Amino acid sequence: MPCRFVLLLPFFLLFFTPAFADERSCANLSAVIVNTDDKEAFAEICAATEEALAFLARYDLKPKAPISIEIVEKKIENHGYAAYGSYYSEGDHISLMSYAAIFATSEHPQMYGEPFDRVHYAGVIAHEVTHSVVRHYIKDERFSMVPQEYLAHVVQLATMPETRRNAIIRAMNVGPWEGGDSISNIYMAMNPGKFAVKSYLHLMSLAETSSFIQILLNNNWFYVNVPKSK
Repeated sequence: MPCRFVLLLPFFLLFFTPAFADERSCANLSAVIVNTDDKEAFAEICAATEEALAFLARYDLKPKAPISIEIVEKKIENHGYAAYGSYYSEGDHISLMSYAAIFATSEHPQMYGEPFDRVHYAGVIAHEVTHSVVRHYIKDERFSMVPQEYLAHVVQLATMPETRRNAIIRAMNVGPWEGGDSISNIYMAMNPGKFAVKSYLHLMSLAETSSFIQILLNNNWFYVNVPKSK
């Protein structure tokens, strides 16, 4: 069964049927295909995608198949939750609300407790692109929500300007995941901003990241146990 991942407030699954119109590849990313006739949106999406892929490449996570991004002008919802973007594993397809559509369908859109703006829009793109790349490496898609969201939020924060990222970290007022913690979708649903910050701080605190990345990619349960330091 294909899996779909979305950037929700909070973050949950969304099912949709993709449609395509005007597709173009990003100049520096031939494997990334964007479906929009808006030149500014095209440039913005390609730039954010390039940043996300560059960050993921540090951990040897690279696309193994083309990624398709479609811009939509309508609200994306799932069981009453608002979503700015969604990822569908079949075909590596991302559905992304246009920047204008987000403001047309929400009076005061927010992300991580801040007013939504272009910085957060780039973050949404980075988040969904991460889902697409990481899905290529996940061993068991039945239980892949938590590790994917961990990495998607890490990339979303990591690709932000440092001053904005630091402001969010201060506002969330949490530390990193610690040895013995269970990273769960329950915590993510209740505190998406804190989940994001804890995940970012945790990965950045590791002296050696490859072993934990493998724990995430090989996860076969509904949560991820953080190993205790030896």
